[in-house]
Amino acid sequence: MRRIVVAGLSAIGFGHAAWAGLDSGVAAYDSGDYPRAYSELRGLADTGNSVAAYVLGRMYLAGQGVPRDSAEGMKWLRFAAERGEPNAEIQLAARYETGVGVPQSDEEAFRWYRKAADRGSAVAQLHVGVMYAGGRGVAQDLVKGHVWLNLATASLPPGTIRNSAAWLRDSITVQLTPEQVVEAHRLARDWKPATSN
Repeated sequence: MRRIVVAGLSAIGFGHAAWAGLDSGVAAYDSGDYPRAYSELRGLADTGNSVAAYVLGRMYLAGQGVPRDSAEGMKWLRFAAERGEPNAEIQLAARYETGVGVPQSDEEAFRWYRKAADRGSAVAQLHVGVMYAGGRGVAQDLVKGHVWLNLATASLPPGTIRNSAAWLRDSITVQLTPEQVVEAHRLARDWKPATSN
């Protein structure tokens, strides 16, 4: 029993050290201390930490503290997105949407935005709503467009982007039947964020 307790306490200590390194690495990145950020985050990314991998991807793509290397940046960005890091999913989706660093694909853009939207990212929800409304990357569905734009509007901070999301949602509302509006509101009200890919 003692070995189990010691092993458990050791695991807690190691987990705490990993989070401390992640917090320190992200803080270094945010403050522009890219060499320290790289030093703190590289090992964590190598062990599968999606946040560390996302930040490394950004560093390589922008040449922040490391030589600019699009292939290495995309490798880490995809690594983080595949492990469920919403910011990486959004960045990858935007790259597919615009064809930057990857072949342009509305379908792939929608797929990655949807993953982040399902986890609760308001920015991704906005993109998913727009894509459903316009039939870009997915079959047009105004009810689903309304749902996602409603979710985005509820979560975005006050300002221009939130106002745009509300305006788009309202412009869809006038195209729906009263029954469809009720259904869209029910779906938005019952929506719950996903916890995994």
